[in-house]
Amino acid sequence: MPYFERKPYENPSRAISSVASQPDTQPISDIARRVLETERGNQKHLEGPFTCRKICHPGGTATILLSFAAAEGDEPVEMQFEPGDLTNPNGDILPANRVNVVPPQIQLVAGETTDVAIVVTVPDLTEPGAYHGRIACTGTEQTSIVVVFEVAGAQT
Repeated sequence: MPYFERKPYENPSRAISSVASQPDTQPISDIARRVLETERGNQKHLEGPFTCRKICHPGGTATILLSFAAAEGDEPVEMQFEPGDLTNPNGDILPANRVNVVPPQIQLVAGETTDVAIVVTVPDLTEPGAYHGRIACTGTEQTSIVVVFEVAGAQT
C-alpha cells in the first residue's frame, strides 16, 4: 500500500501590496498624438489623411465643417479642394458632383484661420450605408481628407 504524507498548507511569505489607482492628468489625445509623432517621424502639420464623419438622410444635405489655420511665423498657405466620389462597401456611389467644397480654395496668411464646408446632397433613393471618399487638398500643403457620410434609413 502506498504511503501518503499530509503536509500543512504553506502561505507565501511575501506580502502583496495593493496598487492605488493614479488619476490621469494627461489627455488621451496628447498621448495618442505623441505616439503617432514617434511612429511617423518628422512630418508637416497637415499631413493626413484625416477622417471626418457625418450622419445624413436620403433627400437631405449634410455638412462637415473644417477649420484651417496658418501658424504664426509660417509662409502663406494656399490650398485647393477637389472632392471625389463617395462609395459604400456594396459599391453604391454618391458621385463627386453631389459633393461641394465651399470655398473651393483658400489663401491664408500667418496667424489666419478660416472654415471650409464639405456639403453633400443625398438623392432621395440613396441606399443606407457609410459612403467613404476623399477630398484632395493641393497647393502649398498636400494632403487628403477622408470623409464618411453615413446615410441612415429614410426619415419618417
